[in-house]
Amino acid sequence: LAEQSLISSAKWLQRHGLKANKLSLQQILSQIGFPHCEDYVTSLGRPVASRYADGLFPQFHRAEDGRVYNLTANSELIYQLVGHLAQAVESYKRRMEWLTSRSRQIFGIILEQCIAIVLDWGDLLEGELSLCQDALTMVLQEQVAHITKFNILWVSQAPVKWQNHAMPVTPQSIAAAISWVEKLTFEPLTVSGVSRLDTLLEAGKDKTIESIYYFVVGEVPEESKELLLKRALEIPCLVHTVSFNARGEGTIAFLKDLSARTHSRFHAFAERTECIEFPAFSTKNDDSVISWNSRKLKGKLPPGTWNPKGAM
Repeated sequence: LAEQSLISSAKWLQRHGLKANKLSLQQILSQIGFPHCEDYVTSLGRPVASRYADGLFPQFHRAEDGRVYNLTANSELIYQLVGHLAQAVESYKRRMEWLTSRSRQIFGIILEQCIAIVLDWGDLLEGELSLCQDALTMVLQEQVAHITKFNILWVSQAPVKWQNHAMPVTPQSIAAAISWVEKLTFEPLTVSGVSRLDTLLEAGKDKTIESIYYFVVGEVPEESKELLLKRALEIPCLVHTVSFNARGEGTIAFLKDLSARTHSRFHAFAERTECIEFPAFSTKNDDSVISWNSRKLKGKLPPGTWNPKGAM
């Protein structure tokens, strides 16, 4: 199930990684052989390996520590382990394909149960509005639908809130949020650093919010960067940063820095599109059905985004 996969890669590896399945190199070696004995000989002043097994067993030399293992397993056990490793490789591939598809590719993974999404679309180009709406629709359908509570705020001269406080996740609230997002219009305006900070602070005033997902389209002006970095610690919760179609590396570096200062995560995406039809979405206790004909968002990382430690 999708909701069972919405965990960090670190937790996923703890549950499904090689070590969890007793398939790490050390664990495999302990199953198929034993370490070649070595002892320290005082008179020689150095370790000396025993020679009793020379020529009796195939040997494996570990590059990490130089240890030698005598291999004793029969071919049946070896083939079993090869099969388990092949299954592990397929599991890793499926996880990577899932991470790099649809809403995860655009937004990373939402890990918390109560979140606010702050939309900073001040540098939005006219042709990008529908792309951003499509992206947010996918996030709401595929990820927010599996958490507990959420809210959406729009960075403007004064913060614009979808709701006054975080709302419980229901089919109706997801549909209402998507409808609200679809009604956002393209309005070229200059958004100040104070407006950006005020919106983030406003999102954090809701004490139920565990984290903010700061969704930035395009660039962030230098004066805004300086103000947000200077006062980032005033924001009372995690601020995960999401870059959509950054035009240059400066904003990428800023968003990485902002997420690091709040001990949060960073994600970036640059789009290209294909045609797709979204499945119909029906609301609970309601006969109405909402459907979208949209574009499938596909893309790659923009320049300057590689950040394995802080990535979502």
